[in-house]
Amino acid sequence: MTKPVVHGVIFDCDGVLVDSESLANEVLTDLLCDYGCAMDSKQTHDFFIGGTLASVGPTMAQKFGVTLPDNWIDECYQRTFEAFRNDLKPFDDLDQILDLLDRHAIPMAIGSNGPHEKMDVSLAKVGLRDRFQGRICSAHDVDNPKPHPDVYLLAAGKIDVPINQCVVIDDSQSGVRAGAASGATTIGLVDITPEELLRDAGAHYIAQDHKDLLGLLESWL
Repeated sequence: MTKPVVHGVIFDCDGVLVDSESLANEVLTDLLCDYGCAMDSKQTHDFFIGGTLASVGPTMAQKFGVTLPDNWIDECYQRTFEAFRNDLKPFDDLDQILDLLDRHAIPMAIGSNGPHEKMDVSLAKVGLRDRFQGRICSAHDVDNPKPHPDVYLLAAGKIDVPINQCVVIDDSQSGVRAGAASGATTIGLVDITPEELLRDAGAHYIAQDHKDLLGLLESWL
């Protein structure tokens, strides 16, 4: 099989650079329960993983008949930031991946559905904010969030690499769809979304964990 062209790498943030998906999912689940919807963590994941918080309110009203208060997103971010500051941990093998790309002079960027305020907290906690300074892109910077490709196209522009020469790494169905739609070689990284769903979303390759991702990138460079 022909190796992909890797002239740039674009990472999703949550679940790829920071081990935050489970923490954020727990916060959202607890908050929705507080607002009167008996959600469990699996339901929250299945409905909302990889999406935006703005989409949660309409879904809750449509699917569960629950109307969230106007300030619920602010409260969710407040609780999430507190959880990140207390409990967020870096992924094993991530530093080796970033060091590998640096050694090969491969530029890197971030493309996330999350807001900059959230990434400022999470990336700072694990020591990555400065490493990606100026190349951190949010869906709040573009017209359409994932699964649209906009944020990944913006990130490719930040590193001045054509998107079809970039590798996108994402752990959610919506993120994988965005990567594939952008024209990038897209790796589905298994975190809390199963491999088969990432494949169904259009992942060209699958990495079971960060060690597997490291081996995949090493084989292409």
